[in-house]
Amino acid sequence: MSSSFRKRTPTNQSKLPPATKINPHNAQLLISTGVPSLDDLLGGGLPVGGVFLIEEDRRTGYSNTLLSYYSSQAIAAGHKLCIVNADRDIDLATQIPGWASVSRGQSATVLPQSGSKNALAGDEAMKIAWRYKNLPKVDTNEAYDDRGALAGGSRTEETPFCERFDLSVRVPRDVIESADVEIIDSESLADMMASGTTHTSDMYKCILDRISALIADGYSSLKPLPPGVERNILRIELCSLGSGFWQGDSDTSILQFLHALRGLLRYSYAACVVSFPAHLYEESGVRLPIVRRVEHLCDAVIELESFEGAYASPADIVARQAKGDNNTKQEYHGFVHIRKLPRLNSLTASTGRLSLLNTGGGSANNMAFRLRRKKFSIETYHLPIEGGVSERRVPSKPDEPKTQTHKLGAGASGGCGSIPGSKNSLDF
Repeated sequence: MSSSFRKRTPTNQSKLPPATKINPHNAQLLISTGVPSLDDLLGGGLPVGGVFLIEEDRRTGYSNTLLSYYSSQAIAAGHKLCIVNADRDIDLATQIPGWASVSRGQSATVLPQSGSKNALAGDEAMKIAWRYKNLPKVDTNEAYDDRGALAGGSRTEETPFCERFDLSVRVPRDVIESADVEIIDSESLADMMASGTTHTSDMYKCILDRISALIADGYSSLKPLPPGVERNILRIELCSLGSGFWQGDSDTSILQFLHALRGLLRYSYAACVVSFPAHLYEESGVRLPIVRRVEHLCDAVIELESFEGAYASPADIVARQAKGDNNTKQEYHGFVHIRKLPRLNSLTASTGRLSLLNTGGGSANNMAFRLRRKKFSIETYHLPIEGGVSERRVPSKPDEPKTQTHKLGAGASGGCGSIPGSKNSLDF
């Protein structure tokens, strides 16, 4: 008598696109923004089918640095990249960071040895208070694999989820020319509007039609691919959306554009990153209601608040840039405000369960960013020690000259008994 039980054989599952992984919390496909700490804040990465909004910093260009990471990650992963910038010309060979991985052939960054790493850890522990030394940090020295993959998320093994980048090097021009990149600048936008028959005065509708055509060309989740064709990811980058260079039929053109864009991306293998100059939509220091509506139409929103741009005048910033002072000695360069977290396929955000930096609670928005010569990172903000790290904290030796503070008390009265050993009659 034969048994009725049959051995279950694995079914043929579709292969994930390169440099992607599955979020174990909501089964959402994720891609990397290029910055491991930003991926951590978003719950493991940027969800495919979502719109990520970056509210630009005032008078500085830190948001452009995030966009350059996003572009370089697209080229490293082999994804399709579409960049729309109506403000300035685009030259990726001089604007995006290069790869620092050994497998990419870059030797500009040397990984620290074990001895130097311990010494560095000791120096770092001396610079911050003891209560902050155990705060979690996202390691960017190796290919990034965050808690999402460790907790059960799967990703492709051929291409790392997030490449390691170095701001001091650039991607070779021949690599950029061989990549699948489409750049739409101001001249291309003018040609598209001139050649169009229905959207001759609305730049938003022209861009929306082009994005719709790109999604229909192999990136729609509603159309199956031909046999033997592997699925890929479309990355869209919209720079300074809503600035003075963007022309629309009405004041609500940007809202209609974002609403239609999110509907297109929901049924596609595409993700979009938008930089938005929110400081242009202010009156007497108060933001207009349209900013809140723009945030509502996006899936994830963060704001960069630069210390330099918020408190310095434009003349001071230009003078500092002319001198070549990029404030590399500063501990932090600005705050990162989390306005909205992605909640695709879920009622709650997965950041609290999968993130190392943003664990919720009262310090959920206690984030700051720093820009070094080779990398951009987001960390938990903490106050520096009193007096700074350059102040001397050991008593002076007897043979060393006295400081200016001791000399002031030699001939002047400093208060009742304030100077030990003084012969002043007022001291007691």
